[in-house]
Amino acid sequence: MQDIKSKMTQQTGNRGKQDRRGFALRFLFSKNAILLVCSAVLLFSSFVVSQDQRSAQAANPGPGNGCKWYTVRGGDTLSAIAWRFNSNYLTLARVNGIRNVNLIFVNQRLCLPYRVSGGSNSGSGRISNGVLANGTVLWYAYGALQWSTRGQVEALLRRAAAIYGLPARLVLAIAWQESGWYQHVIAWDGGIGVMQLMPYTAMGLNTQTRIRRDPYRLWDNILLGTVYLRSLWNGFRGNLVKVISGYNEGGWAVIHRGIFNWRYVNSVLSLMRSFRN
Repeated sequence: MQDIKSKMTQQTGNRGKQDRRGFALRFLFSKNAILLVCSAVLLFSSFVVSQDQRSAQAANPGPGNGCKWYTVRGGDTLSAIAWRFNSNYLTLARVNGIRNVNLIFVNQRLCLPYRVSGGSNSGSGRISNGVLANGTVLWYAYGALQWSTRGQVEALLRRAAAIYGLPARLVLAIAWQESGWYQHVIAWDGGIGVMQLMPYTAMGLNTQTRIRRDPYRLWDNILLGTVYLRSLWNGFRGNLVKVISGYNEGGWAVIHRGIFNWRYVNSVLSLMRSFRN
């Protein structure tokens, strides 16, 4: 009888140990599951932030205005920056294409609009030339920028694509990715207008084509960007991904380093599907 009781006690103890072990395993599993879920959420959040973290490549200060560039620092808010520079946070949000006024990022470049001396930019909007007599393309020549509507930009982009035998969707998508079809913009790095041409790129293209085009003028800007796209198209034999990447990275970089800005490439490809030829 005593043996039976001891066996029963032992079995009860074993079951208790098994229950505790099972509970520990379930707790460990649930803890790991929670950690996995949290990790996934953090990973997704970082992906979303990285997708949304792009500062405006081409802020739009408005006709007759230029940009002074400010780099966001830790602790900055849009309203505090606006107050510091005698502006309005809604104006800064509009100029920089910020959808959520509570969401800015460290190292983001913000355009602080100011009035360009020399008058307003009305009508054709040209106050001065962006190209000197010796062929030098000026940097940050806000007074030379031409104002335009998106309807005008789209029509000229399609016309340029037809002239140079390129898919209209490609030219439209590149231009939208670069500037949102705004000519009256200069990026913080010096990119000009709709096609976001760097002054040295414009000068190189002018030398190659032996035509002096002013990237601060809408039609010249579009022609310069389309000529560049056509040269990439020829060089990469119509390989769409390489052409798109080359416009962003440079043809030399694609050849020697490969494609590394896939976000840009995929964004342009997605945009192309939204346009009609």
